[in-house]
Amino acid sequence: MTEKPFNPVAAWQDVIQRWEHELNAWSGQFTNSEEFGALIGQATKATVYAQKAMAEQTEAVLRSLNLPSKSQIDEISERLAVIEDHIAQIRLEMGEGTRKASGGEPKRTRKPPADPKADE
Repeated sequence: MTEKPFNPVAAWQDVIQRWEHELNAWSGQFTNSEEFGALIGQATKATVYAQKAMAEQTEAVLRSLNLPSKSQIDEISERLAVIEDHIAQIRLEMGEGTRKASGGEPKRTRKPPADPKADE
């Protein structure tokens, strides 16, 4: 009567471990074969071809709609960043950067008009 009670969780873990070992052994043999390498090479080529075709079709549709493509937007963004950097550099050279930091806005010297009720 020293038998252990049935533990369904332990049995399930044992089944999963055996299944995992079998799957790992099978996949190891399969991935080491030349056929697998050739198949992966073909799949990679097909994926690259499909991506290239999709990009060309998307660009053609965008061109027909007179819309910019992502690469054109990226180019414009880079050019705009360079222009903004040049403007900032020109401002510094002209002294705008130091004037803003030193005084900012001019002093307010105007006084409000006198209150006519104060004279009474």
